Amino acid sequence: MCIKLLLITNNNYLIEFFYALSINKYMNKIIYYKLVLFIFSSFFISGCQTLYMTGVSKAVLIDKEERSFNNYVEDTIILAQLKNEYFSNNEIIFFNVSVEVLESRVLLTGSVEQIDERIEATKLAWGIGGVTEVINEIQISNDEGILDYADDLIMKTKIKAKLLINKDIFNLNYSVEVVNGIVYLIGIAQNQEELNTVLDICKNTFRVENVINYVRLKDTYN
Repeated sequence: MCIKLLLITNNNYLIEFFYALSINKYMNKIIYYKLVLFIFSSFFISGCQTLYMTGVSKAVLIDKEERSFNNYVEDTIILAQLKNEYFSNNEIIFFNVSVEVLESRVLLTGSVEQIDERIEATKLAWGIGGVTEVINEIQISNDEGILDYADDLIMKTKIKAKLLINKDIFNLNYSVEVVNGIVYLIGIAQNQEELNTVLDICKNTFRVENVINYVRLKDTYN
């Protein structure tokens, strides 16, 4: 519960901390790591063990991503601020829309009942400072059920597991969302061969109906 509250409430101290890190281009990376580990250690002492473990894992593994540490922190800030906006303005969007942020690009997926909710989700995303692109793949559906969600979750789990065990794929550079049998990919591929492998894994996963690809090639990554 403490983790959710940390993300969905206006925790100005945490946001300001990460913002300060993201704009200071001259701070040594070692200092970054020490500060982040200190913050997460504080959460651990106060009882937020899961956040501590997740946070440390991200801090340790971030150097394996194509994103710089600054970009990772900036993406984290955008994600936290956007989830806050959704929670404050429209709880339906908060609970039904999934958000992925990479290189300041925001991918929205999920399902809502009204077109106005889809538009509002996009509007709020564009209102977050630093966002350079909003990809809206939110679907309009009035008959979403538990069984549909369960099927999507199974497909997503299978895909992520296949990406994880494939030694030729940098799985940390990919985000996967599945909504009503449609797979949405966003991330950075090392090369076209790796991307083709990832796409094949998604397409060949049982019950996947379509794959929407927003992955960039490393050679074109700025």
